[in-house]
Amino acid sequence: MPRHLGARQDQREPALIRWLVALLAALVGACVGAGLMAIGLAILFTAIWGSFEGSAAMGGVSVGLPLGGLLGFGIAAWLVLHFWKPSPALPPQA
Repeated sequence: MPRHLGARQDQREPALIRWLVALLAALVGACVGAGLMAIGLAILFTAIWGSFEGSAAMGGVSVGLPLGGLLGFGIAAWLVLHFWKPSPALPPQA
């Protein structure tokens, strides 16, 4: 059987799994970020403006959910793409 003298065509292309893992991490980061930011802003707004009929807490949640989702999505995707490097390719064995 002939041996390949280097990487095959599909091995030279950039790995798609890195982008899929980054997307999964970004979705998890968006969920976690949205929850934490909504809770944090609801507590903060209630401490600043009081708890009259929960309006400050609802304002914190309505601001915190989209803001936390966007921040969590972006930060998690950046962390995976920046710090996760594929392992180096081994030289062909003879």
